Amino acid sequence: MQRFIGLRRLFAGLLALLCASSAGFAQLSKHGLIWHFGNQAGLDFSSGTPVKITNSAMDSYEGCSSYCDANGQLLFYSNGGGYLENGVNGLRTGYIWNRNHAVMYDMGQSEGGGYSSAQGTLVLPKPGSANRYYQFTVDHGPSVFTSPIGVHRGLRYFEVDMALNGGLGGVVASNVPVFQPAIECLTAIPHPNGQDFWVITVDYVSRAFVVVPVTGSGVGQPQLQTPDGQLANDNALVIKTSPDGQFLCAGGDLFTFDAANGSLTFVKPLGISGYSFSFSPNSQYLYGFESDVSVNLVRYDLLATGTPKQFISGTPVFTFNGLMQLGPDGNIYLAEQLEDDFLELIPPVSLSVIRCPDGNAPQLLRGIMKFPTDIGNAGGLFTSLPNFADYIFATSPTRDTLERAICTAPITLQAPRPGTQYQWSTGETTAEITVPMPGVYTVAITGECGPSTTVFLVQAGGAEVDITTSPIPADTCRALPLTLHAESSTMGTYLWSDGSTADTLVITEFGVYSVRLTNVCGVATDTFRLLKPQADCCLPLFPNAFTPNGDGVNDRFSAIFDQCDVEFTDFRVYARWGELVFQGYEAIEQWDGLTLNGTLAQSDVYAYTLRYKRRDQSQEHFEKGQVTLLR
Repeated sequence: MQRFIGLRRLFAGLLALLCASSAGFAQLSKHGLIWHFGNQAGLDFSSGTPVKITNSAMDSYEGCSSYCDANGQLLFYSNGGGYLENGVNGLRTGYIWNRNHAVMYDMGQSEGGGYSSAQGTLVLPKPGSANRYYQFTVDHGPSVFTSPIGVHRGLRYFEVDMALNGGLGGVVASNVPVFQPAIECLTAIPHPNGQDFWVITVDYVSRAFVVVPVTGSGVGQPQLQTPDGQLANDNALVIKTSPDGQFLCAGGDLFTFDAANGSLTFVKPLGISGYSFSFSPNSQYLYGFESDVSVNLVRYDLLATGTPKQFISGTPVFTFNGLMQLGPDGNIYLAEQLEDDFLELIPPVSLSVIRCPDGNAPQLLRGIMKFPTDIGNAGGLFTSLPNFADYIFATSPTRDTLERAICTAPITLQAPRPGTQYQWSTGETTAEITVPMPGVYTVAITGECGPSTTVFLVQAGGAEVDITTSPIPADTCRALPLTLHAESSTMGTYLWSDGSTADTLVITEFGVYSVRLTNVCGVATDTFRLLKPQADCCLPLFPNAFTPNGDGVNDRFSAIFDQCDVEFTDFRVYARWGELVFQGYEAIEQWDGLTLNGTLAQSDVYAYTLRYKRRDQSQEHFEKGQVTLLR
């Protein structure tokens, strides 16, 4: 691989100048190609422009979700949860549907989030897993008025394994509580490590921001933040983050976000609608209406001094603004009911679009499509579009960087987007060119949304792959779990010995693992061995959940010592706010789900610590983690 690594080092200086954003955001993701929303409505962006879907099973009023795999194939979609009849909406049921539009999971009216939650559901890939996904849900506002605070559903998650049911998927964990009380708003930002996430909502009572780490170890402990003393105002029904993860907007207020540690910093109030707004693909601009009932669409330049406001022209008609969502084609879409929609017996919902949102002359085009509504659902209305974590739609401001492998010359390079003019670094002016050798090739594209530049890094051929890991501790017994990384200087598809296809593999057992890379240049393999040490591995094991319901199965929680002769233990369990609820000093002592005063501990996530000493060692060991109590 040395010749390829050397070539990449030559490119490194050029990349530093060309790439203002992460190279991982250079090519648009396909996870958001298929949209399901509203009353059996949907859009397919696979062709590059939105096309109506007519076979959706979706029933949503506001928040909903839809998610595709890396190739753009639909995995599943959901309305996030059910709803108790309130005289506006009928009695509704929460569902997760598979790609064949059959019910994968029935939430009823009591699980998941709220049917009338603005961002009631959000899908994220599970870190370290090739086939599993988290669907987070958040409750709706009316629940806090019809139920005591703390009884409503708050922030929860479901876990979907797409390897089940012949690839149609199945739910392996359901309705797991994360934080309450939380309502309406829900988004996520990826961690710079390229694997983990931060899930963000708002504490309904304190109005503090709730930031939840999601890692390969699972869904972590919620962190409450009041950046610079700034609380989320009551207008914060939607939270949006810029695709590059640097900005966050809630309730018309602008914040910056540090994705390395999950911290927020207050910037300034913008005074736009807290419901209908969106960042642009390159994260430079924020679009929104001047208020929840305003017809004036404005754009803020977040990189300019003073964050100047620009009015965006559009048909000045009465509108009932719904949700905005950035699309995979680089445009921003808006669900709204226009003045002429109300002239029909059952008013439809219009789909409008902000074209060229990163350009110098963005356009608001109203009513490009119409979708029928359900008269039994809020009198014939929905405001929903799918809720995505917008990082999947990120682009760099004016430049992309694409890599190509060259095995046998020549190779054809295609401009990644349509334009009216093309200017290649070779002097050619066509949409595609053929190059005879590795090197750096640039094309400047003049398009209707403004100019852009793409740099192609064409690398010499061969299919080669190496398995790398983080440093393995001297005590090999403590090496697991361990993440294996498949690394290659050329692009291709991976296949691990367990059948997974991601570029990483989390192993939890000693053994031999292999990966195969297949690309246009051929096939390459590498093998990794982590053999169990000869000495005994004394490792305390912990279940991640237990159910103290008296059925004799998984009723108690404690450390399980494997191959250990333990001299003493100090095992403690803490509630969400730090209260000690259990303490045991013997390895055989287990928590039965009761607090120290004998009351039932509620369903929630609890923290634990374990201090112990083996008889054959002089030093003490310490472990900590989290467990979910389910009743």
